[in-house]
Formats: sequence, C-alpha cells, structure tokens
Amino acid sequence: MNLDPAFDKWVWLSFLGLLVVLGVRAWSVESSSGRLGRTPARVRALTVASVGMLAVVVTLLAVQGGQQVLHSVLTRTDPVTGLPLDEPRQPAPAPADPNAPADPNAPAADPNTNPNAPAAGGAP
Repeated sequence: MNLDPAFDKWVWLSFLGLLVVLGVRAWSVESSSGRLGRTPARVRALTVASVGMLAVVVTLLAVQGGQQVLHSVLTRTDPVTGLPLDEPRQPAPAPADPNAPADPNAPAADPNTNPNAPAAGGAP
C-alpha cells in the first residue's frame, strides 16, 4: 500500500476550499437581511456546497492515509515497516566508543602538538 506524496496537495487544497466555503457561508448568514424563519437561497446553496466539500475532504483523507491506518489497526502491523507489532524488535546496536580512533591501524595523535599551529615550512 503506497501513498503518493504528490496527492497530498489535493487534500490540502480541498481543505482550504472547505474553509473558504464555510467562511463565505458564515458571512452570508451574518449579512443576510432576511426574515427570521426563512433561509435565503444562497445560504442553502452554500450549505450544500459545504457538505459537498466536507465529503471531498473526508474521501481524500481516507484514500490518502485512512486505508493505511485502518489496515494497520486491523492487522496489528506497523504502517511503516509492515512488521507485526507483537514481535519483539531487534535491540539497537551499542554505540561506538567515542575515544576510539577512526582507523585502528592509524597512529595515535600526539597530545603535545598544537592542531592550530601553522604547517612547517609555510608560506612567508
């Protein structure tokens, strides 16, 4: 089950569209000069558009990541590795000794030398 990262932009754009439609609907309701008990046609149309955009956002979220989460929960597997969650994992390797030289055959550094000193026979 592979997710397409390029598809994420459509999820975010649809969510932005939902916010815009809800904002326009809120503005329309607040600025409406209609009588109480009567809903203007544009508010009804924006309500239908809001429900439609919500359905689009939920569908895109389910397609993009919801299937993977549902499969992971039902099969008790890690969504990234696909390994069962009940199996013990391999322990992490022990960290290397920070004082060990990078090359075991390399000569040890002389602690009496200054690493910031200019090289011998340097330029005038």
